[in-house]
Amino acid sequence: MDNKTLIIVDDHPIFREGLKQIITRVPGIEIVAEADTGDAALAQIQQIFPDLVTLDIAMPGKDGLEVLERIRNENNAPLVIIITSYDDNAYLNKAFELGARAYVLKDSALADVVDCLQAVLDNKIFISPSLGRSKPLLPDLADASEFNINNLTAMECLVMRGVAEFKTSKEIAKDLSVSYRTIQNHRTHICNKLGLRGAHQLLSFSTENAHLIPQAD
Repeated sequence: MDNKTLIIVDDHPIFREGLKQIITRVPGIEIVAEADTGDAALAQIQQIFPDLVTLDIAMPGKDGLEVLERIRNENNAPLVIIITSYDDNAYLNKAFELGARAYVLKDSALADVVDCLQAVLDNKIFISPSLGRSKPLLPDLADASEFNINNLTAMECLVMRGVAEFKTSKEIAKDLSVSYRTIQNHRTHICNKLGLRGAHQLLSFSTENAHLIPQAD
């Protein structure tokens, strides 16, 4: 199996070096470039077409979220792992809405990055266990029946399945031949019915409980 290529993007060289030392020990991952600004990251991504990118949010020029938004709909878009100092649900929500597959805090990045890479390569999402430690990010998903998942409409089931497959709202809208706004409304209704707050909770719940989503007729 070919190695997965990866670009490290962060404006702090010492942090990049520490991250590089950890990632080079992960079998099947090849670091092919580094960048220290959003603009340099875009240029590298569009030239090299890596499989993976670790992306900081706060950087000179374009920030990480701007870079993520620029590349999300490109052909061969890489899997993006956000590595940031922002322990903030608003940034977390935005990152996942824009298509990130993982959100890792810098304080724990060197400890978490191996598990993160393995999760992302297994088509799973990853959120730093230390994120929002004082306030739970996710509800207890042990008993999904508490969330009345069977109350979803047929269309909501289709939307939720799309979310579980890591599709964006635009992609789901295209698949179902409806408008982007319609999908956004369905996502809001699903969150209300299931007691979820924010895009990251819907994504986490959908991927963890895809087997429980009722089949639409």
